[in-house]
Amino acid sequence: MSPPSGNPLICRSGCRLTPLTGASGTVGGVRFLALLSVFALAEIAAFVWVGSEIGWLWALGIAAFTALVGAYLVSRVGVSAFRRIRAKTREGQIPGRELSDGAVVLVAGGLLIAPGFISDVLGLVLLIPGIRAMIHRTLSKRVSARVTVFAGG
Repeated sequence: MSPPSGNPLICRSGCRLTPLTGASGTVGGVRFLALLSVFALAEIAAFVWVGSEIGWLWALGIAAFTALVGAYLVSRVGVSAFRRIRAKTREGQIPGRELSDGAVVLVAGGLLIAPGFISDVLGLVLLIPGIRAMIHRTLSKRVSARVTVFAGG
């Protein structure tokens, strides 16, 4: 059950979460769809351009190769992130950085496995540890600005 728009959610530990809604009451659905459409068109244009420059078989081969390499890299980085999450949890700590790393690696994997050269480049960039650290810092600031923790029971 979701609260009325604008009302915060109160969780058991005393934190207050405000729903992320746009001016129209949606979570940016129209903007997301427009961005996805532009991205798909850019992917098609890039693939056509690369195919015309190096040949269609080479373009398909590179796309298949990056999907395989991407799946391998993501599995290695993902397993490492999962181990760090378990270790932090066993120590009784909140694995915030590890969870954001795991989420970014999951997105990178989706981008690498998806056909297209732009998504491959974005997926590879997301696997760079410094980029993941920058994303974690940005997300931490945004989430901490939206979450209020209350003392008490």
